[in-house]
Amino acid sequence: MTVALFRRRHEGETAPPKAVMAAAMPLVGPDVVRVNRARSSQTTESWQRDAWYFFDAIGELRSPITFIANACSQATPFAAEVDPDTQLITGPTEDDRVQRAAAQVLGGASHRAQLLQTIAVCWQVPGELFVIIRPTPPVGGLPQPDKWLALSGQRVTEKGGSWTYIDPTTLLTTELGEQDRMVRVWSPHPNDQSKADTAVRPALPILREIEKSSMNIAAKLDSRLSSNGIWLFPQEADFPPGRNPDGSAMNLASSVASFVMESMTASMSNPGTAAAQAPIVVTMPGEWIEPASKSHMDLSTALDGQVVELRQDGISRLAVTLDMPKDVAAGTQAEANHWGAWQVEESTYKIYIEPLLQRIGDSLTEYWFRPALVAMGVPNPERYVIDWDTSAIVKRPDATEDLNWLHDHQLISDDYRRNQSGIPDDAIPSDEELELRRLADAVKGAPTLAADPTISAKLFGFEIAPAAAGVAGSEITPSGEIVDGGAPAGETRALPATQNDVPDGLTAAAELIVFDALHRVGGRLLTNQNRGQFKDTPRHELHTVIAAADVGGLLDGSFTNTDGVADAWGLDRSMLRARLREYSQTLLTHGVPYSRDGLAVVLRTVR
Repeated sequence: MTVALFRRRHEGETAPPKAVMAAAMPLVGPDVVRVNRARSSQTTESWQRDAWYFFDAIGELRSPITFIANACSQATPFAAEVDPDTQLITGPTEDDRVQRAAAQVLGGASHRAQLLQTIAVCWQVPGELFVIIRPTPPVGGLPQPDKWLALSGQRVTEKGGSWTYIDPTTLLTTELGEQDRMVRVWSPHPNDQSKADTAVRPALPILREIEKSSMNIAAKLDSRLSSNGIWLFPQEADFPPGRNPDGSAMNLASSVASFVMESMTASMSNPGTAAAQAPIVVTMPGEWIEPASKSHMDLSTALDGQVVELRQDGISRLAVTLDMPKDVAAGTQAEANHWGAWQVEESTYKIYIEPLLQRIGDSLTEYWFRPALVAMGVPNPERYVIDWDTSAIVKRPDATEDLNWLHDHQLISDDYRRNQSGIPDDAIPSDEELELRRLADAVKGAPTLAADPTISAKLFGFEIAPAAAGVAGSEITPSGEIVDGGAPAGETRALPATQNDVPDGLTAAAELIVFDALHRVGGRLLTNQNRGQFKDTPRHELHTVIAAADVGGLLDGSFTNTDGVADAWGLDRSMLRARLREYSQTLLTHGVPYSRDGLAVVLRTVR
């Protein structure tokens, strides 16, 4: 299996057909007059307005569309090189200027996610959108990044050869200037490729059924009566007469109807009160009560009892109609994998998300990226295209176990295992860090090594006296073995119950365990969002600059070497492990660094 950080097309795969560019059209520039004439009749169609209405009204439509859009928003653009002969992408370019230009696509990192999310929604609902790029005047002589907007067709208007749009940040109608660029990107309808098309269009009848079913159910829930019908009421019954608008008295039937309607209106306006649940009181002779109770003529039909089932059937049909996996459309994708529910399967990406990113990348390459490279003086701008890093979107099969087995059996290199696991190069530990890790592991296995002045100086920054490690200096061989004068065989060094100070040897051993836990936490806190921001902060102190959530989970896998230390000092295993974990959790919760004095206080409570 091959896993790459930058992956949309691979070497050997065919380049996208040039026809894909037919679905992106510049609406400003030298050809603006011709383009305006060609599109003067292409206004927002009625089905697109209906699609936006149901996007706002039907949650079963909005939710899966937003899911796909959120996945698209995680893509990161980069500049890729293409082979001049085959036009195949060969990988990311090493030209810093070109990469810096690509980083400004869609407004840079601070605006890109929101714009991509908007673009993906427009792509799925009306099937078209308009990308506007407006140069920003320099500030203090320094150039400023362009302003990018992504708008639906309802926010863009053409009149007399000029284009205006409603700015979403100022709500002002703004006219495009000579330096502005606007590109229409759309999903072409197979029959008339100048018009947009989406899967929502054939789903409109289904959405109307879902809406009407929901309205029917809501009306029944709001009604105080079980259903419509005719209520036969004896005219001899004693009922307070109502009044017509002109003040005249109503007949009995009108009085009853008026009273019931008033009661229903009152109950609907105050549904949570006791009065809304109280019955309507009518007096009549006793012999009329039973006949009157049977005098309601139910006019409901069998369809009323099937409305919920019909709505569910409509939702199922909607899931089949939408252009996305059925589990995503039905909202059940999280049931398969809770932890990766925000990601998508690679097949979902290739079929449903890649076409959108591909269309956007090709359009921006043609109408913004390459012109920008020309303005920057970059030679051969046709060699570069906008491509996408989708590692944050695609959930690929977990091959960690296989990779670890191959690595343990010396069949693959360290670099290969790291690359296949998607670990970036800046996560590689330095040679100094590797040395400290190996020394710490060695001391855990043989605590007497801490008495070696060279080792203790590297690990702790100071020398530990041999006696503090439980042995005399003359008793330690270069390999760390005790040759004489040590504790008698079979005996352990225990803390006296009345001793106030903790031996340095125990503190040093416990310190290694805590440092290992904090180092592990630091690695887990270095997510993609904050990687590279805290290069001057040691790994074991990252919790002091990065807020640590789920403290218990961050410490999972730590404190595995406490039993050996507890046995060496005659301490209770579970108590030592619990105290060290509690101490580490306190450091993480409050964001404070490790303190040897604080650890000593904790160790005094262990027996």
